[in-house]
Amino acid sequence: MNRLYLVRHARPHMDPTRHHSEWSLDPAGEPELKQLASLPHWSAAYRIVSSEEPKAFQTAAYIAGFNHLPPPETVADLGELHKASFVPNHDEVMAALFRFPDRPAAEGWETAGAALARFVRAITALPEDARGRDLIVVSHGTVLSLYLSHLQGQGRVNPADWARIRMPDYCVVDTRSMRLVQPFGAW
Repeated sequence: MNRLYLVRHARPHMDPTRHHSEWSLDPAGEPELKQLASLPHWSAAYRIVSSEEPKAFQTAAYIAGFNHLPPPETVADLGELHKASFVPNHDEVMAALFRFPDRPAAEGWETAGAALARFVRAITALPEDARGRDLIVVSHGTVLSLYLSHLQGQGRVNPADWARIRMPDYCVVDTRSMRLVQPFGAW
């Protein structure tokens, strides 16, 4: 099978003095990241691609290093939904984002529809280049949720599905059929 591994980054260090897109990994999350990186199937991948955000890139670099893969490449359009700032009622705002994908859920936020379109463009080009080989993409919970909902023909993301994705976590898509063959949390 030609596999597309969609990986959610490991736990970030939430630094309130920095924008969330600048957060690095939290050292306390390394045991979970090591557990993920030690899974045997990663070594069969020919390429690992990541969002430009540090938490995603560092997750990709850890998986690549642990499995002797080439260094990760970055693709800007794999980044998380653009948010001007963090909001105190985050779960509530995320529920609104998923319910109304063509409206910004908060001031300065990208719409779910725009984030999905950007992510789909980036993902669509990657398997074409894979030529039958496995590919790893490291990204973020919101855009991964939007993409999986899109693949499964669902009109909206269920906020409970988004909330269940761990840090780190991964799912598997068959690139021939572009169908989900292993959901998040199944490892």
